Parts: sequence; structure tokens; C-alpha cells
Amino acid sequence: MSEAIKIPGHLNYICIEGVIGAGKTSLSYLLSEMFNARTVLEEAEENPFLPRFYTDRRMFAFQTQLWFLVSRFKQLSVMVAQQDLFHQVTISDYLFAKDRIFASINLDEDELSLYNNIARVMEASVAQPDLVVYLQTSTSVLLKRIEKRGRPFEFNMDADYLDALNSAYNHFFFHYNSTPLLVINTNDIDFVNRKEDLQDIIYQILNAKPGTTFYQPMGEKDKAHLKNSEKKKAENG
Repeated sequence: MSEAIKIPGHLNYICIEGVIGAGKTSLSYLLSEMFNARTVLEEAEENPFLPRFYTDRRMFAFQTQLWFLVSRFKQLSVMVAQQDLFHQVTISDYLFAKDRIFASINLDEDELSLYNNIARVMEASVAQPDLVVYLQTSTSVLLKRIEKRGRPFEFNMDADYLDALNSAYNHFFFHYNSTPLLVINTNDIDFVNRKEDLQDIIYQILNAKPGTTFYQPMGEKDKAHLKNSEKKKAENG
């Protein structure tokens, strides 16, 4: 294992966010290794209602949502609050407040009212991250990534539902101002398989500013075009 990258002292708790298929868990693992950080991962596959939810969203929405709410609360109120003697940094692949995104599009009015009453009580006990990284991705790219990873409970993923969820995420983070936020468009990058893309993201995180920052990385095609242009310019003197 290579030597851990030194991270600024004010970044002790980082949340990686994004819609299903954006790559938030993969990035969390990679950053945890690079930063020698503790990882807090969403327990999505342990939710017994999730497969049934993707088959019949209306019937199983409330049970699925409450399970996630309690699970996320237990994780973040206990694990993030506890001091870890071996890891200065904690990286989570979800933001507690994002649970409301799913609730807003999955629950009916009465269910949402009950959910919000419960969530408000829980939120007071959950630590705020020092930085949120939102992996913004188009719905078409999300669908390709979901199909590629082939998780059984996602086989019945509805494209219209995913698109609605993606729009809700974009709306949420467009108005988000609770913590510093770094929005990275991931449509044309592959930080799992291309080291330079991961290094680019790490640079953006280490140099993140207060407020909201939008970052549009160059994809492979753009990099190749720039390289060719520079080569022609050099040849022409």
C-alpha cells in the first residue's frame, strides 16, 4: 500500500453523493485507501424491502424508506460521532439529509408528513460533513453503469423512476448550502479504471473552497483533441 495522501486538517468527515450508479461507493473506497480513512457505507443490499420496492414501488415505499432512515441514523449518529484512533478522516458514501430526496418522490402526503416528523428528530443527532462531493451524472450514463454492474435487485429499475430521482437530486444539490459542496460531472470520466481521473478528483477535494464549486472534468476525447491541437501548434511553430 502506498503512503497515504495528507489531507487538510479541516476535512475530517467527507460525504460522497450521487444517484444510483454514479459511483459513490467505488469512489469512497478509493479515497479511503488514498487518505487512510475510515469508511461508512450505506447498507442498501441489507434492506429486505428493496427488491420488493423495485417491483412495486407504491406498495413498499414506506417500509423501504423507514428502514433506510433508521439504518442511516444508526450508522451516522454512532460511527461518525465515535473517535477513531487509527483514522483521522471518515468518508461516507451517503449524506443523511439526502434521505428526504427519496421520501419526497416515493411517499404519499400522509406518509411523507410522518416521515418528516421522524427525520427531523433524528437529524439533530447526526454530524454535518466538512465537505460533500456530489457526482452529477446523466440518466443515460447511470442506466449503462447500473446494467454493467448487474446487481439482482436493480434488474427491475424503471428508467422513468431513475430519471425522476436524478432530477430530484439535481434540484436538492442546486439549493444545498448546509456545508461546502463540490459538484463533479462524471459523464466522461472513469475514476475507477483511469488513475489520472482519480487524481484529478483528489486534487479538487484537497483544494475545495467554502460554498459550492462546480467542476467539469475533461473526458478522454477532449484530452485527445487538446493533445492533438497542441501537437499541431508545436509543429507549425
